[in-house]
Order: sequence, then structure tokens, then C-alpha cells
Amino acid sequence: MHFSLLILVIIWGSYYISNKIALKTFSVTFAGIFIRLAVFVIMLIYMYLRKELKSLFKLEYVFPRLVIIGLLGFLLDYTAFMGFKYSTASKGAILLRSDVLFSTLVSIAFGQKVTLLELIIVILMLFGVFLVSEQSINQLSFVYSDIFFLLSALFISLNAFVIRSVQTDKKNPTSDNVIAFYNNFFTFLFFILFLGKNFQLSEFLEIKLDPSFLGLLFASIFQFLIYVFYYHCLRRYPVWLVRSILLLMPVYVSLFSFLFLKEKLTFLQIIGMVIILSCAFVLTNILYKDEVKK
Repeated sequence: MHFSLLILVIIWGSYYISNKIALKTFSVTFAGIFIRLAVFVIMLIYMYLRKELKSLFKLEYVFPRLVIIGLLGFLLDYTAFMGFKYSTASKGAILLRSDVLFSTLVSIAFGQKVTLLELIIVILMLFGVFLVSEQSINQLSFVYSDIFFLLSALFISLNAFVIRSVQTDKKNPTSDNVIAFYNNFFTFLFFILFLGKNFQLSEFLEIKLDPSFLGLLFASIFQFLIYVFYYHCLRRYPVWLVRSILLLMPVYVSLFSFLFLKEKLTFLQIIGMVIILSCAFVLTNILYKDEVKK
């Protein structure tokens, strides 16, 4: 297994864990603005060192799609943060991997032919999602968190299609770092536009060197590293391989959360996790075989 793919699994899983720790203290609005502002600064320094700042102004033909990528980035961040605010890191990592399911549904919506086997797999994944979402009827906040996680997975899937279209644009091929920069920049702007009125400067006064603040810092670093490694892996390896290896992420997050955050999963939720991951793995391989035939 390629080392960079394993690093990506750890980075992305650690990003979810860091968010969960940060959101125990900070609001969704503050966390979103703080993380995106920090990544904006890191990206500027990173691209300056790589002498790529000039490429930020070569956006002919792709600029509207970069705005859409940022809007979807905001939506997937906000919904994921809301989920982590009221649920566990392990459960979020599992449900967010249902983006493979939504990728298939989006493909169907765009007219792609789907076999009977693929439809059966989609139905099984929906059943797995139902098992993972199993909660007491009285725990409505957890039910809402499941919906937020699933919405985030949908936005992740939609964003992947738009990002791929920019990466492969024949008129104006755009580098991964430029896409990442504007992804983060417009996500930051939409956080301010839609949630800026909820931003509380008083939260800065609550900042102290504790686990929640460290969670914010590490979430910012991991978000930047996701951009670097994820886009690198998408360029270097087949999409099916990257998506398949990322299915290991819920396992990593669940083990970490069980050992250090004292989070638990019920037996039914573990069964649901196995169903979701197994179906997602089969789907990615089916998609890969279809691409090879083309």
C-alpha cells in the first residue's frame, strides 16, 4: 500500500477528531471562520515559498466553478461541524464515508446507467446508514446530527464532481494548489457572509492553551494537509484506489475515539459500519472497472 495514501487516511481522520475536540468549547461559526482564516494564511505562505502566487490570477473559464467549490466547501463544513457538535467523532467519520453512496446517486441523476447490482448495493448502504443512525427516540439532537452528517456527505460528493471538472478543464487547466486556495478562500467568505452575524468576538477571550484550542490549531493544520495530500493522491493514483483506502478512516477514528475520547459504538452501529464500508469498497471497484472499459 502506498505510504502517501496511509498518511492521507491519518490526516483526514485526525481532522475529524480535532474538530470534535474543538467544538466541545467553540461554536460552529467561530470554528469555521478560525480554521479557514488560519488555512488562508498557511496557503499564502506555502504558495509564496513554491513561487505559485502569480498562478492565482490565471482563472479564465474556471472562476465560476471555483466559487461553486467554495460554496459547497462551506456547506459541507457547516453541516459536518453541526454533526460533530452534537454527536461523536467515530459516528461522523462513518456516516461521512457514505459520500460514495451519494456519488453513485449523483451519477444516476446525470444519466449514468446503473446495474441491478449497483442498485442493490445502494439499498444495502442505506440500510447500513439506518443502523449507524440508531438512537433513542428521545435523543432528537443525535437524530439531527445524523442528518447533518449525511448532508455533508452529499456536498462532499457534489464538490468532487466540480473539482474534477476544474482539474481536467482543457481550456484552462488549473493546478491543485490554486484550486485548494480558492476552495478555502471562498469557503471562508461564505462563512462570513452567511454566519458572520453569529460570530462572537468574546470567544477569543475564551481561548487558552487547553484541548479545545489545540483542537482548533490542529484542525487548521490538518485541513491544509488534506488539500496537499488529497489533491496529490488524486493526481497520482486512480480515484477508485484513493476512495477505497479512505474507507479505512472510520476504523482509525473509531479506534482513536474509543481509546482516548471514551466514545462507544453499539453492536448494531458496528454492523452498520461494516455494511457501509464493504458496500462502498465494492462500489468504488465497480466504478473503476467501468472507467477501464471506457
